[in-house]
Amino acid sequence: MKKIVALFSLLALLLVTACGGPATNEASNSSTSSNSTNKPEASDNKELEKVQLLLAADGTAMYYTYIARDNGYFADEGLDVELVSGKGGTYVVQQVGAETVDVGIVAVASLLPAWDKDVDIQAVYQINVKNLFDFMVPKDSSITEISQLKGKVIGVTDLGSGEVPMVRSILSSAGLNPDKDVTLRAIGSDATSVLAAFEKGTVDAYSGGAHDLISLYAKGFESKSLIPEEYKTLPSTAIIANGKIIKENPELIEKISRAVAKATDFSIKDPDAAFEVMKKAVPEQYTDEKVGRLFLDTFIGLSTPIEPEKGYGYIYRDSWEQLVKQFSAGEQPVVTKEIDLDKYLNTSFLEKINQFE
Repeated sequence: MKKIVALFSLLALLLVTACGGPATNEASNSSTSSNSTNKPEASDNKELEKVQLLLAADGTAMYYTYIARDNGYFADEGLDVELVSGKGGTYVVQQVGAETVDVGIVAVASLLPAWDKDVDIQAVYQINVKNLFDFMVPKDSSITEISQLKGKVIGVTDLGSGEVPMVRSILSSAGLNPDKDVTLRAIGSDATSVLAAFEKGTVDAYSGGAHDLISLYAKGFESKSLIPEEYKTLPSTAIIANGKIIKENPELIEKISRAVAKATDFSIKDPDAAFEVMKKAVPEQYTDEKVGRLFLDTFIGLSTPIEPEKGYGYIYRDSWEQLVKQFSAGEQPVVTKEIDLDKYLNTSFLEKINQFE
């Protein structure tokens, strides 16, 4: 009973503070072709445009891409989209910035170091409007404040994953040097491995996405969050594209984003149907259907617009300004110079993205 209470307490917290995805950010370079489930077909017999969409995680974390693929929403837009699982948010940003791929979906914290270097990557659609990461210690830990982590080991899913910039920012804000005062150690996102790391004392704290935390709590783990209040309402996940493709092929960005919006809308209106699609798309994440459904419901909740009248993908500029402010704090901030958000927040697609039935 205690486990169940802890699990649902976490779910309530995640729906307020946000989340990430039930796939490791150490993602495996594996790709999931659109042919693995329902093969897309062009309704007018025209050949579909083949596109790769690079994801920072795979599976339920980005359920809307799988549903857009398997329900034919990408095909309706004339696209044959291959979902390619990357190696965490930093990797996705690097590939989009290098123009290796045109479009990606990423935790927005991973964008800031690129923007700090003037890399022309634009956020065109805000998926989750809350911070998807948390920073926590076991419930019985004597650590109650970030400053107490000096000399400690902090576990992260991967050194290139989306939570790392946030961890570094929080440490810097608390007066700690993330390169000298603590050790960041990649321990993955497998709940058993994370629990073992705590039990053996090889880590003192852990940061990961909602999927990591749900998995831990499903095994009975109890924690307390160290994340400062001001970090809980930051934007989290977005569709990103490099500036070159936006200029040369804006229709591609519009089509991908509209398909994602359709898939999100479908899932909000019929979560049971979304559940059936996802069980077929990534069956390994639904071997325990109750836990799989909990993951899915969490992510559907996180991508549900807080102001529906503004449509899907709405970009809350004030929260992005707060994000930049938080990541500019400390002696060794993630953001080292002023960022002109007008260059990077592209709202020009939102009206057409939301034109669907």
